[in-house]
Amino acid sequence: MPEIRAGSAEDLPLLEPLWVAVHRHHEASMPELAPYVSDAESWAARRHLYTELLARPGTVLLLVVDQGTAIGYGLAHVLPAADTWVADTWQTGPRVGEIESVGVLPAYRGQGFGGQLLDGLESALAADGVHDLVLGVLPGNTAAVRLYERRGYRPTWTYLSRFTGR
Repeated sequence: MPEIRAGSAEDLPLLEPLWVAVHRHHEASMPELAPYVSDAESWAARRHLYTELLARPGTVLLLVVDQGTAIGYGLAHVLPAADTWVADTWQTGPRVGEIESVGVLPAYRGQGFGGQLLDGLESALAADGVHDLVLGVLPGNTAAVRLYERRGYRPTWTYLSRFTGR
């Protein structure tokens, strides 16, 4: 039976295949945004980001582990509200949590692990006094959009992109 446990910077190597699965899901969800970077380039950038975030106080990493293998993860961090894009429009507490990533390997999707990871991240942030949350999702990732909307998340800001690969 898979279990959810707290993670740390020492678990960073476990995240590579999990992030690559998210990256590939992004490609499949929105092929019209191609060209995409390679898995190696994507992981290098994501690893750098996660290294920085895991060094900050208030960052939460959760792992879903099945028989010693990481099959999913969630990572959230905290920012001063004044340093975010929400401060000029919405009333929030002094700190805002960002759900940076939630990912589950394809063979384990649809079994509730994403919701459990979201529960854990939200609970950890609430225990730290952070109740205002933001997250990003590709609009083509309809399963994730449905999950987040069921949890009360609503669209607040939309980025439009035009990538050429040049």
